[in-house]
Amino acid sequence: MIRTPSRGLAAALLAATCLAAPALAADNIAADIKQPLWYQAPSAKTLELAKIDDLSNTVVSDGQRGEKGVLASTLHLTDDQIAKVKAGNFTVAISLGWLGDDWASEQTKGLKETFAKLGIKVVAETNANWDDAKQISDLDAIAVLKPSLLVSIPLNGQTTAAAYKKIADAGTKVVFIDQAVDGMNPGKDYASIISSDNLALGMYVADLLAKAVGGKGDVGAMYFANDFYVTNLRYEGFVARLMAKYPDVHLVVAAGHDDPNKGQEVAQAVLARYPKIKGLYGSWSIPAMGAATAAEVAGKTPADFKIVCENFDQIVAADMAKGGFIAGISSQRPYQQGAAEATVGAMALIGETAPPYVVVPPLAVDRANLPEAYQIIYRTPLPAAMVADLKKS
Repeated sequence: MIRTPSRGLAAALLAATCLAAPALAADNIAADIKQPLWYQAPSAKTLELAKIDDLSNTVVSDGQRGEKGVLASTLHLTDDQIAKVKAGNFTVAISLGWLGDDWASEQTKGLKETFAKLGIKVVAETNANWDDAKQISDLDAIAVLKPSLLVSIPLNGQTTAAAYKKIADAGTKVVFIDQAVDGMNPGKDYASIISSDNLALGMYVADLLAKAVGGKGDVGAMYFANDFYVTNLRYEGFVARLMAKYPDVHLVVAAGHDDPNKGQEVAQAVLARYPKIKGLYGSWSIPAMGAATAAEVAGKTPADFKIVCENFDQIVAADMAKGGFIAGISSQRPYQQGAAEATVGAMALIGETAPPYVVVPPLAVDRANLPEAYQIIYRTPLPAAMVADLKKS
């Protein structure tokens, strides 16, 4: 059963998550869009990078402290280093901010399979379920175990900082996923941050949306409202690419959500105010599928309304295969990211220095390259049901 929020509730949510910031000076970005407080308009450098057609071999994102991104594919352990890791009898704890989607599952699989090959024993796995207070509790429990290594994605760089610092101060090596916390510095308090090239990921979102709407028309965006470095970068990359390459695609509305399960109600508010938009950047897979439900409730069809998103989950891949609302996916490579995190962690354990910011490039996916992309992301052929759906249209 579809649950439809009241117009008042949706409008209130929209107002709460769209916070005032300076308007953008660009003909195809509406001047009255209320950007979130963390938002920074694309710099001249970012706009120049946004003009590059092929980003596959170009790192365009910097780390939080301006660190230059280094491709994960350049990092390798020698046979001697692997032997040294295996002889160390090291242990690791994995503290994730959430589970339940394919990004988290594939990330965990990449971590655990690589650790198994290196002889590093996983002694704890935690799931904060989007609650930074729960993550602090998880970290306190991990601290008691005194693992050799911690790999973790902080939900909140401010509130969780003391818990991470306590673990690092006790001698545990730390590898961060996507972002670090306040007061901790690379090479001193943690080994490295491993992430997707998030600015490029956002740029691919713009490419996919522009292609889906035929290169012109009004569109909207649904961003993650919380101040989270990697999703901030994606939204900035999306806007920069529209400004740099697609003058006839007009961003007329942007709305925030602070919970992936609120995608439907935020999208319904957007469509109620802007019923004629041709497409939507729907954040990642779960809010994007909520937006697809909102589009259906609003009487839209996949022929006249397109949604693009981040994260190559099974749910959005299946919708794309059958010709649903999902027209494009700018995908991270979570398994490869997990393998890179484990590799950097192993380097830290034996005293090897890793680059402070390590990047796994994203992948742009539409129906044309869906089978190839599925093989890359999941390391297995596209399921038969999706193959059959692709052949139907």
